[in-house]
Amino acid sequence: MKTLHLLLAVVITLSLGVSLFAGDVFAAAEKKEVTAPAEKAAAPQKAVADEQKTAAKAVKGLPKDVNINTADKETLVLLPGIGPVAAEAILAYRKDNGNFKSIDELTKVKGIGDKTLEKLKPFLQVI
Repeated sequence: MKTLHLLLAVVITLSLGVSLFAGDVFAAAEKKEVTAPAEKAAAPQKAVADEQKTAAKAVKGLPKDVNINTADKETLVLLPGIGPVAAEAILAYRKDNGNFKSIDELTKVKGIGDKTLEKLKPFLQVI
């Protein structure tokens, strides 16, 4: 929000030809209040926050050691990244192909990719 305000101040200052605010704007820029690298640094922080949320959910009662070969829909939807549609897809895959031979085989289920699989692994029983 500060960035937007500073940019707006620069535009107003330049369009009006008034340099009253110019000193403040440049001083703020020198103090590095407006920096693009700070925005890029937010991406890794978001990834850490997402991992912390996943860990917190595990503590708050998400199932542990779920067996993907025996779990029902109600259990599957409790897992991170699995909603009702993905749970149905897992059940359908299991019905059509038999039991999963490994956890990694979950990526063969439509809608479950590598990222979802990584979220799931801490909650699944090793096959």
